[in-house]
Amino acid sequence: MPEALSFRFDHVHVYCTNLSEMESWFVDGLGAEVLRRVESPRSTSVFLSLGGAQIIVRPAEPGESLVAPTQRQFGTHHFGLLVDDLDRTAAELKRRSVKFELEPMQYRPGVRISYIVGPDDVRVELLERHA
Repeated sequence: MPEALSFRFDHVHVYCTNLSEMESWFVDGLGAEVLRRVESPRSTSVFLSLGGAQIIVRPAEPGESLVAPTQRQFGTHHFGLLVDDLDRTAAELKRRSVKFELEPMQYRPGVRISYIVGPDDVRVELLERHA
C-alpha cells in the first residue's frame, strides 16, 4: 500500500496588473489584513490574510508575460469564502463598491451563493450553508 501523504493548505497566489489596486480590493473591499510586504529584486509581493487563508498578490515581474483574462478557460476559476449571512455580507460589500457578477441566489437546498469580481477578473464565490 502506498505511504499516506499529508497536505496542509498554505496559500492562493494572485498575479495582478496593478498591485495597489488589487491590495485595496482585498483590504478595503473584503476586509483582508495585510500580513507583510516582501520585496525581491524582481517585484513586491503582499501577503494577506482573509478568512483564515493566506493570499499572496504580486504584479508581473520584468520580462514576465502575463496576459489579461479574456474568456473563461480551464484551470482555477475562483475561490470560495463561507459567510454566516449572505444578504448582510452582500449589502456591506455593495456599500464598499464591490462588483457582483452574480447576486445572492439559492443554489440548492441549504446552499446560497453569490460571485464577486475584483481587479483582473479575480472571482470569489460567497457561500452560505445551512443544514
